[in-house]
Amino acid sequence: MSPLAYQSLQREKIRRKVDSLRRRAALREPEFRGANQDIQTAALTEIILTGPTRTGKTLANLNKLYKAATTHDNLRGLIVRKVRSDLSETGLVTWERDCLGLDHPMVVDGPKRQWRFAYNFPNGSTVVVGGLDKPGKVLSSEYDLIVPIQAEELDLQDWETLITRLSGKVLPQSEQQIIGDCNPMSQFHWIWQRSIEGHLALWKTYHRDNPLLCLDPNPDNPVWTDYGRQYLDKLQLLTGVQRKRLLLGEWVQPEGIVYDEFSEDNIVACEPDPALPIEICFDDGYVHPRAILFIQQTDAEILVFDELYHTRHLAETCVNEVVERCKSNGWPLPEIAVGSPEAKEMQARLRLADIPYRSKPHRVVEGIEVVRRLIRDNNGHRAIKVHPTRCKNLIRELTEGYRYPETGARTKDDEPIKENDDAADSLRYWCWLRAR
Repeated sequence: MSPLAYQSLQREKIRRKVDSLRRRAALREPEFRGANQDIQTAALTEIILTGPTRTGKTLANLNKLYKAATTHDNLRGLIVRKVRSDLSETGLVTWERDCLGLDHPMVVDGPKRQWRFAYNFPNGSTVVVGGLDKPGKVLSSEYDLIVPIQAEELDLQDWETLITRLSGKVLPQSEQQIIGDCNPMSQFHWIWQRSIEGHLALWKTYHRDNPLLCLDPNPDNPVWTDYGRQYLDKLQLLTGVQRKRLLLGEWVQPEGIVYDEFSEDNIVACEPDPALPIEICFDDGYVHPRAILFIQQTDAEILVFDELYHTRHLAETCVNEVVERCKSNGWPLPEIAVGSPEAKEMQARLRLADIPYRSKPHRVVEGIEVVRRLIRDNNGHRAIKVHPTRCKNLIRELTEGYRYPETGARTKDDEPIKENDDAADSLRYWCWLRAR
């Protein structure tokens, strides 16, 4: 056989295989409803499907990716999660079982899910698999369509970085998309805030949107399958915030939050006055984060305008970063640093940098009351204001992470759980010493 005839034969084999996979995709087309159906043809750049657990959000997004990969030659897609190992038994199960099919050649003949880096289609399309815990493997390429699984695990910087990877060569820029799914969190989460700002479409899904759970999705009188009734009966047993989020799909603040007075009124894009002094405060750590807050007092407000939040960083490194950040932003060197009495290494490094150190021991519950008073100042006088993007870890702790134990009635002397409190403790040290 001549080389020309051989090449022609190979092209014909590939064409037949592609046609077969496209017919296969048409036969495997699942039933979608509500927002899960709308997203199949939506053209908005940023969309996240939210709602209770098991509404079909992940399948809807992965189905759109599969259809795009089989209908567009040489398309590049990405399935991504915060941690790569979490994909193997979650999103990739749905991808292989419900989109590709477990008898698909790429599933039968390919590596196991935990070892997958990509799914290569006969038409030249590639769907890459990765996690942001190893960003070099996924962020050095270009994609036409990106599907983040459990997008609530990402932070805003992760999401914005993924957007910069929407630079594929197959779909026009106007049709390239990042489409995620998420469980509801608090109203302070970046996803909710980005949707309020109008940059991201946040579409709600419902249990009735999942054909496995519901036969007739009539919102006034849905008809549930036997499996659906049994599953919803389990969800009915949930309590508190878990019930509101996973059964009702509501974006609510967790119960037991220490600083439940903290609201959107306390989140302001505040900038320091370069003519006025600034201060820093910190909660020491190494394996646990060392959280450093930048603060400026005025007659009207207490501005928390920046933060450093590092694990496994030496005290010397952190103090050097404080000095460098002040220089690069045109801020004065901190007039004072506030922290715990035990942070001996940080104290020494701060003094070497000509930043005076102050500390005053106090009971945790007393310090918390001072912070609460400054958060909820009803007259707005000297109330705490926190920068929305530069202080994301402080906001996360104040609104989502730092909380009391769930069991038993609390008394005024109860202390919160010692976790998710690094930036919150930094703020407490400063308020107790400097703003009482």
